[in-house]
Amino acid sequence: MFCSHCGAPMAPDAAACTVCGKAVAIVALPAVNLDKPFSPTPGASADIPDGVKGWSWGAFFLNWIWAIGNRSWIGLIALVPYVGWIMVFWLGFKGREMAWKNKQWDSLEHFNRVQRKWSQWGVGIMAVALIIGILGAIAAPAYQDYTTRERAVQRAADQAATTAPLAGGSILDSNADNLPTSLRTVAGLLERRTGADGTGALLLDGQALFTGEDAGWQFPLRSFTLASGNEAILIASSGGRGNSCETLFYFLLADAAGVTPTPLFGTCAAQGSIAQRGDTITIKLPDVNRASTIVLQNGVVRADGQVVSLTGLNDPSR
Repeated sequence: MFCSHCGAPMAPDAAACTVCGKAVAIVALPAVNLDKPFSPTPGASADIPDGVKGWSWGAFFLNWIWAIGNRSWIGLIALVPYVGWIMVFWLGFKGREMAWKNKQWDSLEHFNRVQRKWSQWGVGIMAVALIIGILGAIAAPAYQDYTTRERAVQRAADQAATTAPLAGGSILDSNADNLPTSLRTVAGLLERRTGADGTGALLLDGQALFTGEDAGWQFPLRSFTLASGNEAILIASSGGRGNSCETLFYFLLADAAGVTPTPLFGTCAAQGSIAQRGDTITIKLPDVNRASTIVLQNGVVRADGQVVSLTGLNDPSR
């Protein structure tokens, strides 16, 4: 022990310093308050003081987030499907008490200040979510109506594009009333006749071109003269396929030696547009949400850029 005035050594029980004669000052230590307003150890079973119990909007709205921030790990059950909503309400009722027990606080005022901020954030976030939900409920039907009208306008534009004639061309209609019954070609007279039994046939100089099932439904539409003097004759084939496909087309390539058919092509539509530029013949037919373009060039048929090859399914002689 040392004198607080001169620093000289002193006996522990001395009442005054033997060097300077100063009396030893007795300092009263403050009493330790053992009645703390907080639990000194997380999870301690101290009594819950007044002002802790009550409903927690922060724990209710932010549930598992609040549970992590307040070390109340049982609150993570709120993430479990079906049973999580039970824990959400439990957090609302008991959250403040769990937070008081599971985390150290400087004072009751400190505890309430922190929990008040949690509640403010929880209510604020929920209010924003509610406003967004209301605005979404109002905007969604309006947006749906807008997109429906836009699609209708686009469909109308697409339909107009498929029915508009090609530049320099004309309308193609296999159902027109003034279609020719015969055409004079370089290969001979091409005509359609109906027999006594009511069946039709496409004849070249009196001889039937085809005898297959489609033969009775074929008739000439138009002849196009090519630079070589030969012809490309557009033939419609309709009526024999049922309602699912109204009309298909093919060309008869005619020269002095006879005629050669191309494969059948088309979209099953009976109307479209057709144009000729040099030896290239272009047909545009409506298809689902678009237009299909068929081109005959050098005896080859291409549909939307792809060569149409002759198969058993598109052979007009069958």
